[in-house]
Amino acid sequence: MRHLFALFTFIGMFSWGYCFTPVHGQETQENETSIAATAKSESESESESESALKKEFLLTDRPLEIWTFIDDYRIIPGKTLHLTVQVLWMLGITVDLESLANVDLSPFVIEGIIISERQIFDNMHDFAVVTYALSLPPNIKEGIYSIPSFKLSYINTVDSKEGAASSAPIAVKRTPILVEGKIDKDVICIGDRIHYTLTIRYENDIKLLWDTMDKIQFPPFEVLKKESSTQTEGELTKTVIDYTLAIYELGGKERNPEIPGISVLYYKEPDSQSAAIRGNDSSIVTKEAHTTPIPILINTLLKSVDVPLEGLKGPVPYSKEHVFFYGYMPFGGGILLLLLFGMLTIRASMQKQAEKKPITTTITPHIALEKLKAVMLKLEYTDNDALNKENAQLASKALRTYLGTFTGISNELAQSLTTSRFFENNGQNKLSEDATTVARESFRLLDSLIFEKQIHEETFKRTKDCLEDVVRLTGINK
Repeated sequence: MRHLFALFTFIGMFSWGYCFTPVHGQETQENETSIAATAKSESESESESESALKKEFLLTDRPLEIWTFIDDYRIIPGKTLHLTVQVLWMLGITVDLESLANVDLSPFVIEGIIISERQIFDNMHDFAVVTYALSLPPNIKEGIYSIPSFKLSYINTVDSKEGAASSAPIAVKRTPILVEGKIDKDVICIGDRIHYTLTIRYENDIKLLWDTMDKIQFPPFEVLKKESSTQTEGELTKTVIDYTLAIYELGGKERNPEIPGISVLYYKEPDSQSAAIRGNDSSIVTKEAHTTPIPILINTLLKSVDVPLEGLKGPVPYSKEHVFFYGYMPFGGGILLLLLFGMLTIRASMQKQAEKKPITTTITPHIALEKLKAVMLKLEYTDNDALNKENAQLASKALRTYLGTFTGISNELAQSLTTSRFFENNGQNKLSEDATTVARESFRLLDSLIFEKQIHEETFKRTKDCLEDVVRLTGINK
């Protein structure tokens, strides 16, 4: 309450002082009407804005639904396409999510897969998210390829009925070149600079027509500066061109211009064998790839209508005492109150920050080793398959955490990386070659325990022996 009282007092004193601060004032003549001016609006009337409320997505009454999304409908060999699968099922339904690790999405190659844990959607549904990292074989031809649909089985625990749901196929175009244009901001004022980045990824046998690239313009924007860089990434070449654009005037009634789409002309360089077969009939076909236009919003400051001042007397001076008591004194008091209010606010915030903060613990190799040993003691074969899989999952997580402390990666990243990419972070040979080999075998055995339907006691014994060899070869227990 005292903070609010001080704030209101400051506002009142500041407003009072501001009214009497000028040394000279102006008086209007008596019995003279006040001056009024009306400004006519220059802009045309706009239509009413559409409602921003989104319609609620209505779920069907099916026991299991599969939704698929991709980050791009175009792909080029050497790049990764991410397929997101959202699985939603009703309560009382048991879903075999583990079967998603064995689906066939040919001709696409599965580079990696992440299966999240079950989460609550609403009072009647649960869901899980599965992410696939897909790529195409390097020698595949251009054209449209389909990510095939796949089935996911489920069991209704209420009436013990079995069923399956299928996903929808997705068409993806395989292209030899990808062109993308981005800007750093889309709302500017007249004279501001925009950085437009044109990124071109293409196969090494693709040739760009640089003569047309050098003549690219962005009307009504002017090109102030251009910088380009090219680098090769395996079988792909990446060219990045950064344009610095600016606009200084708007022509006609156009107040919201757009950066036009950019056309990139290219052709595929024929190999020597095909050229020799065709002879004189061989010709080069030029194709075109383009970007989409990007609208830009211009902030314009409309000039206010000038109001004539008529019938006004000259300036009337105030005395120094009047200016001091009715101007500077209330203004100074308001500043003092503002400083006092700021000090009280800072003091209150410092008291809140001084409260006891939660202690953050860092996972060290020794702590991770103790957790791994504790999990290894539970890694024994039982007649309960669900318990066996749970113990194998705990062992896999503990092993990833333990090895992640050596390679210097976070626990979250260590849990999500695939086995092949996990050991790519082994910089400066932090893990020996023998330890890396045994760790790979441990990951393979743990995956077989987690995903295979039939579990053997011999696999449990081999997995536990491999884990003991990992502990022995890393040398932390010495």
